[in-house]
Amino acid sequence: MSRIWFGIAMLSVAATCHAQFPGAPLPTGQPIGGEFQSKVVDPKAVEIPLIPGMPVSVVLTALTQKGFHIKWKPEQLQPHMKLLEKPKATRVDILLNEILEPWGMHADPDLMRGGYLVRDTKGKSKKFVVEQKDPP
Repeated sequence: MSRIWFGIAMLSVAATCHAQFPGAPLPTGQPIGGEFQSKVVDPKAVEIPLIPGMPVSVVLTALTQKGFHIKWKPEQLQPHMKLLEKPKATRVDILLNEILEPWGMHADPDLMRGGYLVRDTKGKSKKFVVEQKDPP
C-alpha cells in the first residue's frame, strides 16, 4: 500500500512541476471589444488632427508615432490617397477601416505581433480550371 501512495505523490509532484513550465508566450496585441478600451488607445485622446485632404500615409505615420502599432507597405499607400472626410469613429480599429475603406483597404488585427496590418480588400481572384473526365 505504501508503494501506491508513493506513486500518487510522485505523479502529483510531476504534474505540479509540469504545470509551472512556461510554455510559448501568449500573443500580444490590442484586444478587440468594448471592455478593453482605454484612453491610451482612443484616437480622441491622442489628439491627431484628422483633416480632410491629409494624405493617408501621414495619418498612419502620426498614429504610429503616438504609440499605435500599424504596419503597412509603402507601395500600398499612393500619394494621391487622402482623407475624404473627417472620421467619426472613436476606436482605432474602426477608425483605420473608416480611413482605408474608400481606397479598397482595411486594417486587420495582428495578434501574434500586436497592432494592425493594412491589407487590400481587392484580393487577386484565383482562377482555376476543373477538368471533368468522361467515363469510358
